[in-house]
Amino acid sequence: MQCLFGRFIRRVSTFGRVLFGVARRIDYETLSRYMLHFNQMQDLPSIMHETSKCMKEILNYKLFAFVVKAGGQLDVWVDPRISEAALKQIVQDDFATDGAFNTYPMNPDYGESPGMISFQEEQMLSFALMDDGYFAKLYVLPERAMLDYHKEIIGIIVKSLGVAVSNYLNMKRLENDAAIDPMTDCYNRRAFDRMIQHNIHNAHRYNRDLSVIMLDLDRFKSVNDLYGHPAGDKVLVEVARLILSAIRKSDYAVRYGGEEFVVVLPETRLAKALELAERLRRLIESSSVQVANGRQVSVTASFGVAALSEHSDAESLFNEADTMLYRAKASGRNKVMPGMKLCLLESSQPASVAQTHHQ
Repeated sequence: MQCLFGRFIRRVSTFGRVLFGVARRIDYETLSRYMLHFNQMQDLPSIMHETSKCMKEILNYKLFAFVVKAGGQLDVWVDPRISEAALKQIVQDDFATDGAFNTYPMNPDYGESPGMISFQEEQMLSFALMDDGYFAKLYVLPERAMLDYHKEIIGIIVKSLGVAVSNYLNMKRLENDAAIDPMTDCYNRRAFDRMIQHNIHNAHRYNRDLSVIMLDLDRFKSVNDLYGHPAGDKVLVEVARLILSAIRKSDYAVRYGGEEFVVVLPETRLAKALELAERLRRLIESSSVQVANGRQVSVTASFGVAALSEHSDAESLFNEADTMLYRAKASGRNKVMPGMKLCLLESSQPASVAQTHHQ
C-alpha cells in the first residue's frame, strides 16, 4: 500500500513539474513578446500601457500603478481606476507630498472598474526606479499566486521599465532644452511653430476654444540705447517672469522675437484672453528692474489678442493678433486690442494684412 501511495505521489509531483514548466514557458514567451514591443515605445503613455498589459497577462493583477516624479511634476498611471482617497494616500506616504498630481487611468477594455480595492499592505508589491532626473515606484497587486520565477520576470520588467523611462525623460529633457529660450525660459520660435499646429489641429478636431496674445514692449530700443543691452536683458527676463507667473500650466509662453512674446491659451475664449492680456499689461506697467548705478527701469507693452474661428488656420490667427497689436501701437501704446468694448465688433471682422514691425 505504501508503495502504491508513493508511486501516486511521484506521478502527481511529476505532473505538477510538467505543468509548472509549461506555465513558466508560456509566461516567458509572453514576456519576450511584450519586451519586443516595449523597446519600440517612444512615449510614456505607450510605455505604461505596454507594461501594464504584460503584467496583466502574466499576473492578472488587481491593481497596477506607476508613479513618477520628474521636474517637480507628479504623474500617476493606474489600472483600474481606484478612489482618489486611496491613491492619494499611497502617493503621499511614498513621495512625501501633499500636493496635487496628474492621474491617468489605463486599459478601459478590461471592463468596469471594481471601485475601491481593499488589500493588506503586505500583499502589494512595490519597486523603486530612479536616476538623476526622476524617482518612480511601480505598484502591483497580483491576483494569481506568485511562483518563484515570477520574481525574475518582474525583475526583468522593472529593469526594462527603468531604462525606457530614463531614455524617454532624457530625450524629453533634451527636446525641452532645445525648445527653450535660455534667457527667458519661454519656448523659442522653432518650438512654437511646431506646437501651434498641434494646438490648432486639436481645437478644430474637438471643437475647442483657442486664443493667442501677442505683446511687444513699447520703445524697447530706447532702453538698450540709454542703459545698455544688459539692462535690456534684465527687462526681458522680468517681463517673461511676469507672463509665466500669470498663465496656467496648460498655457505656454513664447519669445517670438527680440522683445515680442506670444501666449497660447488652449480652451480659452476671446473674452478671457482679453482679461488676461489686460492683467499682464498692468503687471508690466507697474513693474521695474534695477540696472547699473541703482537706476530703476520701467517699460510698458502693447497687446493684440485673437481667437481661433471655425475656418482660421495658424497664419490667419496670427495675422489677426498681429493686426490687433499694430492697432494698439497706433492708438498710443500700452493698450490691449481689441478693447473689451470692441471685442464683439473686432471678432466679427476679417483680419487685415498684418504689420510685421512694431516700434
